[in-house]
Amino acid sequence: MAETMELPATRREDVQQAVPVHEGGRLVLRSDMLEATVSPKEGGRLATLRDLSGTAPRDLVVPLRAWPAEPRRWPKGGAYPLIPYSNRIAGGCLHHAGRVWSVEPHPDAAPHSLHGTAHLREWEVESSAPTRAALTLSAAPDGDWPWPYLARQSFELTPETLRIELSIENRGIEAFPVGLGWHPYLAWSPDAEIRHDARRRWLYGEDYVATGETIPADAVGSRTSYLSDWTGLEISHADGHSVRVTTSPALSHLVLHRPDDDAYLCVEPVSHVANGFNLAADGIAGTGTHLLEAGASFSAWVELGPGRRGAKPAAGREIDP
Repeated sequence: MAETMELPATRREDVQQAVPVHEGGRLVLRSDMLEATVSPKEGGRLATLRDLSGTAPRDLVVPLRAWPAEPRRWPKGGAYPLIPYSNRIAGGCLHHAGRVWSVEPHPDAAPHSLHGTAHLREWEVESSAPTRAALTLSAAPDGDWPWPYLARQSFELTPETLRIELSIENRGIEAFPVGLGWHPYLAWSPDAEIRHDARRRWLYGEDYVATGETIPADAVGSRTSYLSDWTGLEISHADGHSVRVTTSPALSHLVLHRPDDDAYLCVEPVSHVANGFNLAADGIAGTGTHLLEAGASFSAWVELGPGRRGAKPAAGREIDP
């Protein structure tokens, strides 16, 4: 029988102190075409990203406003890092190396955990300049994750895009499974179209835990889709504006989600499917699970920016137009 490893739960007051309700302290990055604000104190989030190329600034992500009272019910705005994993770990139980490690469930996804907790911690500013910034986070083992790690994010405005680089380093003495990803809330309109080049769709149950079964990505989708084997995506609006997202090969999985009120669109480039660590432990192939040896690092990048105004998206698979 697998041994269950219990670790002290993260104290509520610790999380509140790590990510307070905070309006100031954001770093402002600006290029000729783009302006971004980054909030180290609010989980290392991208707070805003605006396209300055038109007659009036245009939000590419839903602006991050005030943080609600409940720290684990984060605001639906900006973009945040998914470290050391993305999406759900079923039942809050991580199967690895013949053991079952307990991780804290999320109140809105219980009994499952959700999206790691790097975005609930205050990050340190490693460096900053007019068009770029780098943040770091050193995490000790706790009830949210049983192994120590060092995470890093860098944000850089190029002439046409925002480039985000993510990495995680194993600071422990044993290997553990990890994932990386980024979770932006993109501006959405009912007339928008989404096109992507993903080839596989992963099925999931009522609680959004992937089953391990896949079908072709051109099958009928839903408001929430788990995709893989993709390289790029474009959102085209009726007024001629568009947004492009591209990633490194390490982020071979993609989550698309729209709430019923169409308030935003989540486009989440991630390295693994939901509950991928446990699926991999069960022998399921293609989950994207990455085993990080002691002292080793895993990295990836995402680029987000406006597409060419008036251009139609490249041929691809359309989902939920």
